[in-house]
Amino acid sequence: MFSVSRFLPILFAALFPLPVLAQNVPPETTDTIPDATLLENAAAMVLPLPDYFEDPDTSGVRLTTVLGNIDLALYDQRTPITVANFKNYIDSGRYFKIDPTTGELASSFVHRSVPEFVIQGGGFLSTVNPSDPMHALPTQVTPFDPIMNEPGISNTRGTIAMAKLAGDANSATSQWYINLADNLSLDTDNGGFTVFGHVIGESMTAVDAIAALPIYNFGSPFEALPLRDYTSGLPTPENLITIPAISYISPLLFSASSDHPDIASATVSGANLLVTGKALGTATITVTATDVDGAQVSQSFEVEVVANPVHLANISTRAVVGAGDDALIGGFIVLGESPKRVAVRALGPSLANAGITDFLADPTLEIHDSSGATIASNDNWQEAANSQEVTDAGIAPTEPNESTIITTLPATSSGVGYTAVVYGADSSAGVGLVEIYDLDSGPGSSVLNISTRSDVQTGDNVLIGGFIVFGEGSQEVLVRAIGPSLAGSVTDPLGDPTLTLYDAEGTQIDFNDNWEESPEAEAIIATTIPPNDPKEAAVLQTLASGAYTAIVRGTGSAPTGTGLVEVYALQSP
Repeated sequence: MFSVSRFLPILFAALFPLPVLAQNVPPETTDTIPDATLLENAAAMVLPLPDYFEDPDTSGVRLTTVLGNIDLALYDQRTPITVANFKNYIDSGRYFKIDPTTGELASSFVHRSVPEFVIQGGGFLSTVNPSDPMHALPTQVTPFDPIMNEPGISNTRGTIAMAKLAGDANSATSQWYINLADNLSLDTDNGGFTVFGHVIGESMTAVDAIAALPIYNFGSPFEALPLRDYTSGLPTPENLITIPAISYISPLLFSASSDHPDIASATVSGANLLVTGKALGTATITVTATDVDGAQVSQSFEVEVVANPVHLANISTRAVVGAGDDALIGGFIVLGESPKRVAVRALGPSLANAGITDFLADPTLEIHDSSGATIASNDNWQEAANSQEVTDAGIAPTEPNESTIITTLPATSSGVGYTAVVYGADSSAGVGLVEIYDLDSGPGSSVLNISTRSDVQTGDNVLIGGFIVFGEGSQEVLVRAIGPSLAGSVTDPLGDPTLTLYDAEGTQIDFNDNWEESPEAEAIIATTIPPNDPKEAAVLQTLASGAYTAIVRGTGSAPTGTGLVEVYALQSP
């Protein structure tokens, strides 16, 4: 049984008249969505709609739980004291605490569930027992002073309200509850219970999932504790329905339509608008914002879809990932006058689907700028703040241990270099894959060349680089396999690399060992970027749209070592 401070249960008494509330204010547009030019069949344009719409009297909060997000619209103007109190607990961090036993963050959890009535939280933190760290010993949320009651909005299904002490209308502190049914008696009992918001979107699915869990009696105040994956004994923190993240969101619900969806499609994901160019032409996109009371505002803009010029759309490289020099390192250059939106993925466990048994179990990913500074990192893509954006882009890894970064990178007319580095968590090793995607939806900057460095072994554990030529027309590319010229920067450079180029069907379209012996040697020199060492390899090809694979192997007496595969998109003179 838990040893915690006793919290008095909610009891209901006394009738009071309901006060007059501030009237609902409809949503407004804050800025005009500009017309856009999109590339045909490119990645979707992503517009954060809160940049263009707002709800003057309502704010939004997301409670993240293991069973799904609970999104809330809060009645800032109608219950200002109560909303300010709830935000004070969020902003001050009182719904979280560093557990002194584990050194990890403990969060609040849903500690009460009454079927067809309420689920309740905000009162206790998921700390552990110092003498038994495997099991939970919750501590109470440190309360601020009680607040004045603001009743008047009905306790209907899906509303969130403040819990309080029996017989004291003005005793609410940190605890809240969500109504599972129309609990109209709570509108007047104990002076009326203050409803200060409403669950929005599809979030009642998560609320109902919590309410459907088995409940257990561990004594007051945990007589109706919902638990998941619980069998017997004292609960662990993993059994609790914790709320490990609370964030502010738009309280508005958005919808969108296109008058020519065959030219440009429009969909909404959360608070983002996704517009994809499908065919050449012009379409009008209309976006509507709806508040929790059903009031709406709309605006429209035009999208022109133009031809997509040929370019390198993405590259992937598979190799053995180790520690230090044996990390998987992908470099790329962004050239142009506008920033470039890219996605970088680090895969490991999903390679099992390709028959790889010694895959990297838990890849981590970093992006460095040209100075070497880390500008983004991720370990486990679902924990990223923009994980929904990863899903919306259609590139969500199939395994939770894999990593993804979506970011927009500065570009210049002379080019800016970036590096993606893949490590194994806890210095683990195995076969990993790094991928770089061009996510630009419209004309702008280009990814001109991509290079990947890793350990080259034998058999299946060679350096395998894949890239896609995308768009209308053909692209001249120079592919290089580098080894000896890495001496001085790595301890064991690949002594004599060979390079084989395949098309999407697996047909070999070129091969080279020692670039100076290539029939294209003079043309390779003319690119101004030939390899530095005669034992290195290069192929020069003009490629139609499609997928290609470059494989780097070692040859001679030292067939293993650190190698580099590079793909350059050559610009027309």
